[in-house]
Parts: sequence; structure tokens; C-alpha cells
Amino acid sequence: MTNSNDVVERIKLAPDAGLVKSLGANHTLESAIADLVDNSIDAGASRVSIRLLTSDDRLTQVEVLDNGRGMDAVAANAAMTIGHQRDYSDSDLGHFGMGLKASSFGHSDVLTVWSTQHGATPVGRRIRRADFSRDFTCEVLSADVAAERGVDRQVVVGSQEGTSIVWTDVRNAYRGRNRDEARSWLSARNNALRSHLGVTFHRLLAVKRLEIDVLIDEVGEALTGIGVPILPIDPFGYSISGHPEYPKDLFAKAGDARVKLTCHIWPAKSDVTGFRIGAKSGEQFQGFYIYRNDRLLQIGGWSETATPSAARQLARVVLEDTGAIGPFVTMNPEKSGLKFEPIFHDAINKAEASDGTGFFTFLQDAEFVYIDANKRRRRRKPAIRPDKGIAPAVRKRIGRELSFIDGDAVNVKWKRMPSSEFLDVDYPAKVVWLNSRYRALFAPDGGSLNDAPVLKALLYLLTHHVFEGQHLGSRDKDEIALWKSVLGAAAAAEEHMRGK
Repeated sequence: MTNSNDVVERIKLAPDAGLVKSLGANHTLESAIADLVDNSIDAGASRVSIRLLTSDDRLTQVEVLDNGRGMDAVAANAAMTIGHQRDYSDSDLGHFGMGLKASSFGHSDVLTVWSTQHGATPVGRRIRRADFSRDFTCEVLSADVAAERGVDRQVVVGSQEGTSIVWTDVRNAYRGRNRDEARSWLSARNNALRSHLGVTFHRLLAVKRLEIDVLIDEVGEALTGIGVPILPIDPFGYSISGHPEYPKDLFAKAGDARVKLTCHIWPAKSDVTGFRIGAKSGEQFQGFYIYRNDRLLQIGGWSETATPSAARQLARVVLEDTGAIGPFVTMNPEKSGLKFEPIFHDAINKAEASDGTGFFTFLQDAEFVYIDANKRRRRRKPAIRPDKGIAPAVRKRIGRELSFIDGDAVNVKWKRMPSSEFLDVDYPAKVVWLNSRYRALFAPDGGSLNDAPVLKALLYLLTHHVFEGQHLGSRDKDEIALWKSVLGAAAAAEEHMRGK
């Protein structure tokens, strides 16, 4: 317990300016520019133009121009203040007050902001990483030049109102002397940027709430250039589901919270944009897709809830409950990944759909679709259909592995039998009987119609063929006698070993 009586003074501890040196360390060029687009969206922009400007084929300047509301002097000062926490609404994509500075200083040494707001004097601000990391110095720029930048902005995005972000002294770019290598590097970055923005903002792009274009040109030549539009890349854009029972909603419960997980299974052998993204195969994009206000925050990955594998590459899960971000899911400042809290891991492991499907059943279903499409199909003889006494999930899986003969089904039931017996086969009734005196060995928490699923599945696989003939032949009868003898002795030994 603290005691307020021991307080003698209150002081303010400002952050050390040296923290600027680490800002944006985890940002890729693509994630950094996406963060700037977030700010444009929060400002109400419908158009964003990204300009990758070069000198001798080397990237030297990056510009992001939008037609949003723009900023006045007060808002511009706040935007340049590290960690400034404005009043975020539930619909905002901004979160930490670090995005502009972190994304910019992760890739450049000079950040310049030009902005025009309706009815306000145009403003310009510039912070230099070297100065900012000493004393948080920010330069106030000429309003006349800011107005000129507004005229340039109108040429590009059709509005003087809005904001222009300019990075100069770009650090993370190709530095070698080989011009072909420089062009190759820039082409790769352009492709990666287009893929990242296309998938990150695919929902907004698809409904025309947002238009983004990218232009690569020489510094000084780009003003009249026309950028190439970013196209939406839908990571759930399959035409037909890979599994007829999906997509399916599972609900994870943690305390009083209930979070929806929409589980998808892509069709097997998919090789289209959306399954693969950019130059990467679809296998690398299995896992969770987490949305906040239609912005994709996490592009795949199981977040320690499951192990990635080739067989799970068709499995993707949508989480877009913004109430989960904070108490259950922690977002990092770069919005490049999210950490699931332990309470949420537990909730996902127990998540269920209305039909009883659990999270790991979903993974198994996705694995089956993948494996089934890739294995060499063997012809299996049709089998009698399993029915009462076998759990629905087991019956479903058997149905995927075997085709069924028309007509009768086989049931697995318990009844009281002599202690020397464990099972009996009732051919006319199509029932495999199990001795209920041994039931507690396989259903220790109490019996139910579909209890002991492993035992019953094994017995179905062992016995189903004897029900598929017109009658019991001598070979069938001999097999049944063998099962009764061996399994009766095994059950008695099991009971003895457990001290029952």
C-alpha cells in the first residue's frame, strides 16, 4: 500500500530525446507507408498518392499526398509531438500517437509535413532526426511555401486541402553502384508495397471508399506523372469454399466477453492472387487475419495458438471484433503483428461453433482437404454406415475416408454381459455390443450415447466388414470368436491393472 503522506514534491520526467534513434526500427518500407495511409484515412481522405522518387535510379525521397481534412497549426504541432495522444474515436486507425514519427524515422532522416485545412492558414513543419534525437526540435516552415505545396497537391489528388508527407535523406535504400541492381531493388520494393497495401486496405479499396496509387519517377519530374492504382487483394477471395461446411463462426469466450472467429478453408491446389500474396506462396499466409475498422492489422500467422504446417495452409481465420484489441490482443506500434494474451489463447482452445465444431477440429478439416487433394487416391471398398453410439465428428471423418453402401447402418451400444466377455456382434440387428461392466474404464466421467470415441472408432474399423455380407460366413464367425476371446482377456487385464 502506498502512503500519500510521504510525497514531498511532484516533478515531470520528460522522455529522453535519444529514444528517437530507435523509432520505427521494426517498420518495413511497406508497413511504414501503410501507417501513413492510416493517418490519411483518419483524416477523411478518399485519395492517397504515393510517390517513390529517385535520383540516378536510387530511391532518395518518398511522398504521401492525400485529400483529407488537413491540419491547422495546432494540429500540425500535435502531429509532430512524439507520443501525442489525441482523442481517438472507435473508427480511427491511429492508436499510439507514434505512427507518423516512427514510420518516417524508420526510413528517413528528414520528415516534412505540408498541410492545408479549410479556413486555416496553410502550415509546414519539419523535423530532422539528428536534431529531434537531441532536443525534439521542430522547424516551422513558410505559410507561403505551404500554400504552394497545396497547389501541387491539387494537381496530384485533386484538392489543395489535405496533407503531404515528405521523407528526404532516405536511409534504407540500395546504396551500391550497379544501376541494374538499383532498378531491381526498386522494382522489388514497388511490388512488395503494392501487395502489402492491396491486402492491408483491400476492403476499403474494393468498395471505392479509398483510392491509392503509386508512382516511381525522378525527383522533379513526378508532379504531372500518373500513378498506377493499387488493386485490392482479398485473402478470402475464393469462389467456392474448399469445404462445404465452411466458412463457419466459432465463438471464444473469456470472462463476459464473446469473440467471433470466422474460420475459412481455401480450395485445395489454389494458385491465385489472394491465396498467394505478392511473390510469396499461400503456405506462408495461413492463420489469423485481424481487422480493425476494415483495415487488416495481421496478415496470417497462428500467434502461438497452433503450429504452422504445409497441411494447414488452406486454413485462415478472420477476427474483426475491435473489442478484442486491448484486453485479449495487444497491438504493437508498427501494427505489424499482434500478441495474443494467455486468457485469449485459452479461449480459442475452447472456442466452439453452434454445431460443436472446435478450433482444432477446424484445423483437422483444413488438413484433410489439403491431404485428400494431394494423396494418391486409392480405391476403397464401400462400407456400412456408422450410426448410433459413434460420435458425430467421428462419423463425419469416416464419411470422408469411406463411401457407404446403401441401406443398413451399424450401431455400437453398451449392455450387461458376463465378465469374461467384452464384445458381441449381433449381425441381424447390426449392433456391436460392448460389456457395460467395463464402461468406466473408457468413460471415467460417466457414460453417454457417444462416449469412448477412440474405442468405438477402433471397433468399427475392426468389425464393419462382417456386416457388409449377405450373412455371416464361417470365416466371419471365426473372426468374431477371436475378437471375443482376445478382447475379453484384455478388458479383464485392463480392469485388474487399474485396480477396479
